[in-house]
Amino acid sequence: MWRAEWLRFWAELKFYRQMLISSLLNQVLVTGGIFWVISLLSQPTISGLAALFFWQYVSIPLSKISADIWEESTSGAFEQMYLHANHPVFVLIVRLTNYLAQQTVFAVPSFFLMAFLFGFTFDDLAQYNWGGLLLTLIVTLIGFVGLGLAVGGVLLIYRNAIGYTSALEYLLLFMGGTVIPLSQLPSFLQPVAVWLPLSLGVETLRRFETGTGWENTFWLLVVQSAVMLLVGFVLFNVCLSRALQRGFAMSR
Repeated sequence: MWRAEWLRFWAELKFYRQMLISSLLNQVLVTGGIFWVISLLSQPTISGLAALFFWQYVSIPLSKISADIWEESTSGAFEQMYLHANHPVFVLIVRLTNYLAQQTVFAVPSFFLMAFLFGFTFDDLAQYNWGGLLLTLIVTLIGFVGLGLAVGGVLLIYRNAIGYTSALEYLLLFMGGTVIPLSQLPSFLQPVAVWLPLSLGVETLRRFETGTGWENTFWLLVVQSAVMLLVGFVLFNVCLSRALQRGFAMSR
């Protein structure tokens, strides 16, 4: 299973390499441009830069699971995946692992290059809680796997909803504390924004830098991610069962 999905991933990587390079360059330009604007408005921080890369990582389960399900349910390939010996969720998670590995190869050197370009020193980077960042990223990714499965399940029934996936990603970028800390959002948005899937993870990153109060947001994040994963798994299976009963060709 792992070998088959890796070979599939590698073949697509070579075939679409120009599109991939273009997408990675866009990520660099968007990340660098947003952080440059942030640095003009306030003192730049490592957690602020890390939050932008954090958003790129956690968006992968949402965008890639949705795109894979939409393409395969439209082309008829999803039925072949369903007949596979493994559950579709397992297949999707294997694919997601490949996407995350690809992102890591690109993101790690890009992050440190940007950090030095924006004036951070080795001492600044050495003092940051990288273990806490990694743990927070893993926990947040678990929740976003659930969110991706939930959105993917909906797409099995309502394929036209694919257009809203990008809107959700950028909603999380600007309201999840990535660009603007939650405390600086308009007061009427803060009670809503604090419960968005990305908000607790990003807020934990910011608190790592100050060294205060990160335990509270981290444990709330653990609970939130566990609930999202469970709800996403259940919703995906409900939608999958309904799509199989109706027939994928009838799905819109």
